[in-house]
Order: sequence, then C-alpha cells, then structure tokens
Amino acid sequence: MMNDIIVDDDPDRAPTGEPYRRRMQQQALERGDQQRRYETQKQEQEYMVSLAREKNNVLFSKNNESDDDVDDWFTDDDDDDDENAVLESIRQARLEEFKRQQMKRAENMAKGHGQYRTISQDEFLPECTCSDYVCIHFFHDEFERCKVMDFHLKRIAVQHSECKFVRIHAVKAPFFVEKLKIKTLPTLLIFKNGKMVERLIGFDGVSVPGAKNPDEWPTGRLQEWLSRTGAIQYTKPTEEVVEEMKRLGLAPRGAIWRGGVDEYDDDDE
Repeated sequence: MMNDIIVDDDPDRAPTGEPYRRRMQQQALERGDQQRRYETQKQEQEYMVSLAREKNNVLFSKNNESDDDVDDWFTDDDDDDDENAVLESIRQARLEEFKRQQMKRAENMAKGHGQYRTISQDEFLPECTCSDYVCIHFFHDEFERCKVMDFHLKRIAVQHSECKFVRIHAVKAPFFVEKLKIKTLPTLLIFKNGKMVERLIGFDGVSVPGAKNPDEWPTGRLQEWLSRTGAIQYTKPTEEVVEEMKRLGLAPRGAIWRGGVDEYDDDDE
C-alpha cells in the first residue's frame, strides 16, 4: 500500500524533508547576515556623506562672502583656524551623538533588547514598563498566522535594538487578554513608556493588497508599520538602494514566510 512506502529525503534532488529545510534555513540566515552588513556599511557611508556636506556648506558660505570679505579671508590666517574649528565642532558633535547611541544600545541590550523572547504573565508588567518601546505579540502555538508573525518579528528584533520584542502565550495570560481586550490572534501591542499606544490585529495593514496569499508578505511591511508607531527607526529603501541590493543578491524588502522556509522578496511594492 502507498502508506507503507517510505522514501528517504534527498536534498540534492527534491525540495522536501528536514535536510532540505535545514539547508534552506542556513542559506537564509547567511543572506540575512549579508544584508545586515550591507545596511551597516550604508549607515557609515551616509555618515561620511553628511560630514562632507557640512564641510561643503562651510566652504559655500565662504565663497558667498563679499569681495572685501574674501580679500580679508585670504589675508587673515585666523580664518583657516576658524574653518577648522567649525569642522572639528561638527565632527565632535557627530562623535558625541554616536557615543550616545552606542550607550543607549548597550542599555537596551541589558534590558533584553536585540532578541525575541517568550515571557510569562508574571513578567508582563516588568518587561513592558522598563523600556521606552516594547512590542509584544499575543500568540497561540497552534495558529499558523502566529508562526508567520514570529518569523518576521524574530528578524526585526535583531536589527532594531531601539525596541524590545517579546511574545506571550494568550492561553497562559488570561488576565491581560481580558484587560487589553485581545480578541484576535495574532495581535501586536506597542507600549511606549509603559503605556499601550498602538495595536496591530492580524495582518491588517501589513499584508500585500491583492496578493493571492495574504499570509505571504515581506518583513519590510511590518517594519514600516512599526516605524509609523515610533517603535523603530526604519525607512523604506529608495529605488537606488533597491537596485544596488538586488545587484548584490540582497532582499530589498526582507524575507517572506512560505511554509516555514525563508524566501526573499525581489519586488519593491
């Protein structure tokens, strides 16, 4: 009988079974690491560009002075010192901002940011009140759409340490389910300084309009929603960035859940 036939998985021949899934997941993780390295390099480049623009602004202001002022500028060595002082102050301001951001990141990491964790009902209030922003996912482990939400939140959490990402089993948190009027799973709640400020019910606002499967949407759509709440800092990639990422084999809009295997979106909505 057909039910008695057992076929060994061959990951080199057919996309089925656990060996294939593990290989696909490993490849997806490697692509994700590559994409994060690209985004870090892009931020560093933007910093250098902004510094160069500030320098050009200083030079432009010099070039727009009157003729008499220009004559004085060329004959007065102190002006070179003034220009260098302006550029140094800009550099110092940028450096201080960078240090502040790094200190804030370290503080957040100590509070459990940078990862996606499951919490208990007793941990709910301490977790939601000790950080500026907290995103909490009310889930059920047998609901497929909750698995889709986990898939995306796990990726966002490691990229955005400015917000804490946690999840709580709805069945094991009856008090907060009733208190916060959780009617649909998955539900995301955004807390700001301990106060609930926004919620996402199901996939409203993140699924792709007109898509054949409303459960298949790229991580970037959830990042956009989170950025609108203020929880994370995220900007939709420009056309130039999208083209460059495609050239490098990176996903402009992030991964898409398709039955538990990472697949990456190549289209920009």
